[in-house]
Amino acid sequence: MKSGYQRSIQSRYRAKQIDLLTAFVIAIITLLSGPAFSQGYIEGVNISYEHMPMKIETPHGDQKFTGSNFKIATTIPIFLTPNKSKYLLVGGNLEAFNFSGTHPDFDVKRVYSISPTLGYSTMVNRSFNLTFLFTPTMNSDYKDVKTADINFGAVVRGSWKVSENLTWRGILGYRRQFYGPQYVVLLGMDWKVNDKWRIFGDLPHSTTVSYAVNEKVNTGFNLFVQQSTYRLKNQQRYFEYNTVNPGLFAEYYVSPKWAVRATAAYTLIRNMEIYNKNDKADGFIDFYEMGDRKDPLNPEVASGLSFRIGLSYRIVPGRR
Repeated sequence: MKSGYQRSIQSRYRAKQIDLLTAFVIAIITLLSGPAFSQGYIEGVNISYEHMPMKIETPHGDQKFTGSNFKIATTIPIFLTPNKSKYLLVGGNLEAFNFSGTHPDFDVKRVYSISPTLGYSTMVNRSFNLTFLFTPTMNSDYKDVKTADINFGAVVRGSWKVSENLTWRGILGYRRQFYGPQYVVLLGMDWKVNDKWRIFGDLPHSTTVSYAVNEKVNTGFNLFVQQSTYRLKNQQRYFEYNTVNPGLFAEYYVSPKWAVRATAAYTLIRNMEIYNKNDKADGFIDFYEMGDRKDPLNPEVASGLSFRIGLSYRIVPGRR
């Protein structure tokens, strides 16, 4: 068995073992994709744009190009009881991922994702909440859309409120990817340390350490991870995108519920790999790959910087 961030084209993926360990150590020291799962606020709408300079090193010279990822996510609660203890969650996620420039050794121009979300949440008692989510996804280059583009996933989350300042979460899930099944196991928390500091996230997918400069400005550390696969029609292949991005952010509340956040990150791990459609793994437990999948068809895309700007609509407990 081997790590999902490791492949073996000669020795290049052996080095990624160190990168993966580094990312997990950072996440553990600082203590996953759905709105309001792991934050110090409820996020109903998020619009983001990410800019990524990229490079492939070859014997004939470097191939430099740019990746840009545009995302829209929304979740709307539909309350079923007057005390709001039971409610439906309806929403979805849209993504457009584009690669510009000259990159003949990475034959992907653009891919897209549509993922509707349907969920149910209930308070079991005063301190324990259960949430169930059903999340089908349609990921491909959309050159020939078919039912084979659709993969299904489901998540169950238990949330235990220990005190007014501390909540623990456990998350179990299953997603079908083009490489095979993926099993999700996450441990989350939301800890208001004091009036200035807050730590929240779901390991190993996301972590935020936030410092409130004043009522409108926050800054701090953010770790965000993306794991996605997309069907490539013309090549009868699929594209796998795995990335781990620790970085620094600053955000400003333009109104009591709307916030703008800018993030500068360095991509510790940037696996952008193309496989034949029949190259499968036995399964993944989150990032950990089981089985002996064949090597990717393309050379490595180097790690590098990532810049993200986002606008979100938030409901913060205690904020008017």
